[in-house]
Amino acid sequence: MAELVDRALLIRRIPYGDSSLICHFLSEKYGRITLMARAARRAKSPFRAVLEPFYMLDIRWRPGRRGMGYLAGLQRRESLLAVSHLLDGQQLLVVVSRLFQEGDLHAFDALLRSLQLLQQQQSAYALSLVLWKLLEEAGWLATLDHCWQCDREADGVMFWVEGTLQCKQCGHGGIAVSAGLRRSIM
Repeated sequence: MAELVDRALLIRRIPYGDSSLICHFLSEKYGRITLMARAARRAKSPFRAVLEPFYMLDIRWRPGRRGMGYLAGLQRRESLLAVSHLLDGQQLLVVVSRLFQEGDLHAFDALLRSLQLLQQQQSAYALSLVLWKLLEEAGWLATLDHCWQCDREADGVMFWVEGTLQCKQCGHGGIAVSAGLRRSIM
């Protein structure tokens, strides 16, 4: 089979056997792909120093006839996260590895935007903001500009009631979410 080439982001590495790795990538053209990196944990492996998360990667691989393909080449490009954001980045990768399945073509762009947003943030709530945006973009969350019950436009204070955002007409009690907080999250 012919080799394929694409830009990719590494989201997960799993040791396999004595020296290999099973790697999950989000590629720009092919979505999420799983590849075997043979002998990647050996001391003289060309993959050992380059196969790291939070870097833009140029990968070459051969698709498998049935199932997993094989990593043929790899070149590491620019770093996407500062050292101060690495722990938050690891938590983001955990969510992304569960959120996007094989072949999801939007995964690469969504993760890249999330990493760029995380890199720009300086607040203690940076990860919460990035995860909210990612889940909202993936269709897992509704927006904060209208009531999740009656679909009225948000005017004034909204309330969290049993995991849903409600307006004054629908909600009674709950935890208040002001317009300022909604704007800071959005």
